[in-house]
Amino acid sequence: MKTFEYDILFFQVKKQKDYDAMRCALNERGAEGWEVITAEVGDYGYTTFLKRESLATKVTSE
Repeated sequence: MKTFEYDILFFQVKKQKDYDAMRCALNERGAEGWEVITAEVGDYGYTTFLKRESLATKVTSE
């Protein structure tokens, strides 16, 4: 059975360069197998929720 692990990232966005930093961080996480499942905007920035298949699941299925 697949299992997942989750992570939460917060990005404070005030200027255009902050979006570039956010994009870079999300691309780095994507390269590690993380997928954004949702993002919420708040008064101070964005909160993103990510998931990826647990490494333990991959080892036992091989």
